Amino acid sequence: MYPHIEAMRYKKDWEEEYKRKLVSAEEAVKVVKSGDCVVLPLPSQPPILQRALAARAAELKNVRLLAAAPALNPGWWSPGMEESFTPVIELFIGTPARSCMDERRTDYLPDLFSLRFKGLDEGRPESQDKGIDVLMTSVSSPDKHGFCSFGATMWHKREYARRAKIVIAEVYEHEIRTYGTNFIHVSEIDYFVEPDLGPEFTEEEWQEMYRYFPKKGPEEVQAKLRLYPPFALREIVEVCRIVGGDFVAPHVGLDEPTETARGIAHYLKELINDGDTFQVGVGRPSSFMVKLGVFDDKVDLGIHTEMGCPGLPLLVREGVVTGKYKTLHPGKAVFSTFGGCDADDIEYVAENPAFEQYDSGYVANIKTVMQNDNMVGINNGLQVDLTGQICSETQFGPRMINGQGGQTETHIGALLARGGRAITLLPTTALEGSVSTIVPQLEKGSLVTIPRQFADIIVTEYGVARLLDRTHRERAEELISVAHPDFRAELRKEAREQFYSTPA
Repeated sequence: MYPHIEAMRYKKDWEEEYKRKLVSAEEAVKVVKSGDCVVLPLPSQPPILQRALAARAAELKNVRLLAAAPALNPGWWSPGMEESFTPVIELFIGTPARSCMDERRTDYLPDLFSLRFKGLDEGRPESQDKGIDVLMTSVSSPDKHGFCSFGATMWHKREYARRAKIVIAEVYEHEIRTYGTNFIHVSEIDYFVEPDLGPEFTEEEWQEMYRYFPKKGPEEVQAKLRLYPPFALREIVEVCRIVGGDFVAPHVGLDEPTETARGIAHYLKELINDGDTFQVGVGRPSSFMVKLGVFDDKVDLGIHTEMGCPGLPLLVREGVVTGKYKTLHPGKAVFSTFGGCDADDIEYVAENPAFEQYDSGYVANIKTVMQNDNMVGINNGLQVDLTGQICSETQFGPRMINGQGGQTETHIGALLARGGRAITLLPTTALEGSVSTIVPQLEKGSLVTIPRQFADIIVTEYGVARLLDRTHRERAEELISVAHPDFRAELRKEAREQFYSTPA
């Protein structure tokens, strides 16, 4: 029932080994050769190593960079480094890489967590040139036994480390430790880099930070950002100077829930039962659901989720989540990453045995998710057509807004669970209310994240549409009833033409 854990190569002299492996970032990235595949796992990091690698652009050719949710641009997401680096995105696109994707200067790998290593591990011929030469990741300092933690954002770093020829780790003392499989031994890492975090963030710098987020008080801003290292805080300030706080706010969790999100939360609350186990995707509007009180009045809930969102771990502290009725990992709140959570959440999770962190290839796997009775998957959608096809990656054609992440697997796993439900949260309009997100048909080039056969429950700010066991005609009626009123008449007309022999 638990993920396979390889025997660790314990060594009593791990401290000496760590010292031997400790090098500068510039020295560490010299192991990268032209033609290598370098993995920058979720969320794409570490920053110091990335910049050191980018500085070698003139020396390298055709280095394949496999990155997920890049949080910074060392240069290869902008024009000019194409001969040196070939960046490829997996799972999530992320803001720094979105223009690169729009301009078709990068490629996308549509993998699933549970299938990511199948081709490599089974020796598939189509996967033989997809080996992993170098993994660059971040870890905590070693503990007294020589084990490092991947911190709050584990995802599949451990799985990559097991398969990479060379592992380089950027060490951050503040990274938390958790229970589960969130660890790697010093003996499994080839090089360590201890970055210069910069001088402490001053009160004057915090005052400037507060000015960019005037809707939030200083305490709230610090609650979100205080675990960032000083150099990262300065980067946030610099980006705010260039593009403004309103643009940055959603990326650091400092935006406000909209009235649409509040409406969706109202209807979602009715769908959660005492004793349910649930998963919440990160994004909008799902990230607001905990803070909007969706789970507050429930009893004995369980958590089995790939990601976190603000306030989610604290439901354990409040007694809302006990895991009493979980059929898998009873009594434990299971995560793959606490990315998306607040600093208060992460501090509560650290070394807390109520929480367990596992590889995303296990947590998000359909076969794992479906073992939880009464499992509820809660994810976001960008568009839904009248047959129930759910698109969460592109909007109005082929432009990718983001990747599927763990949504496809967690959605299907929840639906297949005994007593399970798969819920998609969908604001009814986009582009400042000018277009409907419930559409007669998806536009050419749209990517279907959830096939209509697995469509279940759609929640908008106008109500709940139940699609399971319904025909195309019945689904259309359900969806039109929860669409924005301004678009219902046109949707009914399109539905008549699409599904009936005679128009209305």
